[in-house]
Amino acid sequence: MVSDSRKTTIGNRGAVLVTVLLVVSALLTLTVMQNERASADYEAVSRVKGRLQGYVYCSTALKALVEILKEDDNLYDGPDESWAQLPTIPTEEGFLSIKIVPLNSRIPLLKINDEAFSERVEDALLNINPDMDVEAIREHLRSVKPYSATELFLRREAFNLKASDMAFINTEETDGRININFAPEEIIRAYLPELEPFIEEIVKYREEHPFKDISEIRKIPGIDDQLYLSVQGLITVKSPLLIVHVISEVADEAVDVISVFQKGSKSARILKYFEGARFFYEKP
Repeated sequence: MVSDSRKTTIGNRGAVLVTVLLVVSALLTLTVMQNERASADYEAVSRVKGRLQGYVYCSTALKALVEILKEDDNLYDGPDESWAQLPTIPTEEGFLSIKIVPLNSRIPLLKINDEAFSERVEDALLNINPDMDVEAIREHLRSVKPYSATELFLRREAFNLKASDMAFINTEETDGRININFAPEEIIRAYLPELEPFIEEIVKYREEHPFKDISEIRKIPGIDDQLYLSVQGLITVKSPLLIVHVISEVADEAVDVISVFQKGSKSARILKYFEGARFFYEKP
């Protein structure tokens, strides 16, 4: 367990690392672009420069985040983590923001064809949207594993999916357990109906001190050993997969990239990278 002072130090060091790398990247990009100022079409060149600078910022931020995640030696993942508290960083001509969502805080869609989870996933999806064509989704996923949430979104009419539904669905391969430190109330209600009467207390507890072990959920009044055992295999406090959305704005030119990160003990790497893709994981 990491002390509050160390968490603060790690968080500050993470923000400083991102900032330092952004400054270095800015200097490198300015060097590359300095001769372009003589161009006849200065406005067009400025737009190109802004976008180039934005991509450099985004790339640099992702590389810095890999290093930050490598330093994470907590036995749990919660909102108090350094990587979960990265601030918006002002740059010379704009800003850079980083949004991180643990993927196992959403409904594990790919488990719909797993016998152990199938009924629970189906019920959760229908709780989010009663008109969703769950059988069509099930049949589709038997033969096709989507590379990204966008693939599912493009076929939303075939599944009667609303755009707002996408905020609650995870299309990556996870173990079916939900991180109770990050799951929105809607997810707990839909995927873990056993805990619905205790949602308010769960949210209040984790805001004050995140769950460091799943057994701590028994500290919530009304959750006894029997109820705990019934959900034990469905909850976790660790998140090995993260979806990361980086937005950089330079001189009114916005650039955004999305990556799927995998993290473990003292390790982290980028699994997937998308430019200009839609970020689905924010609650509507």
